[in-house]
Amino acid sequence: MGVLTWIIVSVVVLAIIGLGVQVFFSGVSRGVNKVLSNPAVDKASVGAKEFASKLTGTVTSGIEKQFQPK
Repeated sequence: MGVLTWIIVSVVVLAIIGLGVQVFFSGVSRGVNKVLSNPAVDKASVGAKEFASKLTGTVTSGIEKQFQPK
């Protein structure tokens, strides 16, 4: 692992030890909830879902065309 990874792991471990496991993970949970309730994240996730559905639709229609009897 790189040096930066070890530094990040050390900081997280020290934060867990200093705050306590329950407080640390409740803070992480609240942060995740704030990020997920952000309208920009919501718009991005909707856009990604639409893109993925269009992409899979294109792929599956191409496969269907290949396997149709001629």
